[in-house]
Amino acid sequence: MNPAETLVKIAVVGAGLIGKRHINLLQNSPDCSLSAIIDPQDGVKKLAEEVEVPHFYELAEFLSSDVGCDGVILATPNETHREFALNCISRGLPCLIEKPLASNSADALAICDASETSGVVVLVGHHRRHHLVSRSLKKRLENGALGKIVAAQLTWMLKKHDDYFEEGAWRSKKGGGPIWINLIHEIDLLRYFVGEIVEVSAMASDAVRGFAVEDTAIINIRCENGAVISAILSDCTPSPWHFEGGSSENPNISETGHGGLRIFGTKGSIEFPSLTEWHHRDDNGHWGTPIFSESQIDELPMGDEVALNEQMKNFADVIRGKGEPLVGARDGLQSVRVVEAIHKSAASGSTELISTA
Repeated sequence: MNPAETLVKIAVVGAGLIGKRHINLLQNSPDCSLSAIIDPQDGVKKLAEEVEVPHFYELAEFLSSDVGCDGVILATPNETHREFALNCISRGLPCLIEKPLASNSADALAICDASETSGVVVLVGHHRRHHLVSRSLKKRLENGALGKIVAAQLTWMLKKHDDYFEEGAWRSKKGGGPIWINLIHEIDLLRYFVGEIVEVSAMASDAVRGFAVEDTAIINIRCENGAVISAILSDCTPSPWHFEGGSSENPNISETGHGGLRIFGTKGSIEFPSLTEWHHRDDNGHWGTPIFSESQIDELPMGDEVALNEQMKNFADVIRGKGEPLVGARDGLQSVRVVEAIHKSAASGSTELISTA
């Protein structure tokens, strides 16, 4: 940061799991500072006192205060995003909204329209695009390292503890569940890496926990460019195959050394996030010739809070008018449309088409 520039003042709305991570990052950020915490839960006032910032129980109370603020991070339950975002936008405050952008596509579109009409920028917290490994893979794919992408296979399977649902009851109700909470991260990366998603068919089950939301699902996906994807997820089974285990990015989830995404092209295949690439020595290779692997992952650090820090820097640059969102509101809207279609397909048994307009 240029010494002449002052820190960008950011307020955090919601002090749950991800909100606390943002609060911790802001305390040590070279680009931003924490200006306030807004959350009605017991104990959050004490947290605000410990980090020496004002505490507010409600967003409206904060917005009517004289606390200085340049932008807001919304880390609240999904169904609150539209109301809170529109209130912030109306006050001219740029927003970083934790994924999903909203709990349905109509609300997500309303946020997009308000942002575009007012010129107040919205970023969406699909932070995994900010990993160096993500940007490295994106560049490789764009440069044709794998040839034409033909398919991908996604696995996201792990076991959440009971406290996770007790601490956030909304996670077991409509709008929660691993498709909205977890798979939407993977949907964003699949769109980023493989191509825009235009069709899905899905099956879901609540047979283990019996909540009003799924605990397990399987999805078939078709992309605009013809590539097809198979995805399976569950939050009730022990497994090493998930992005968090392969990246060490989440301090609440143990490292496993295994990721969950494989992308297949006409010239080669790659595992992510390990970036282990498999290919023949030349383009004439086939199933009867040796296949080799290589990886450059050691050159690209993961773990800790690398991606969230990069996302925060992007937010600060956007507020200063020095950059564009890596994941903007329209990107967030499209991922919401895909997840919405997955739920509709799982409920009806139909194949669902997805608008990209």
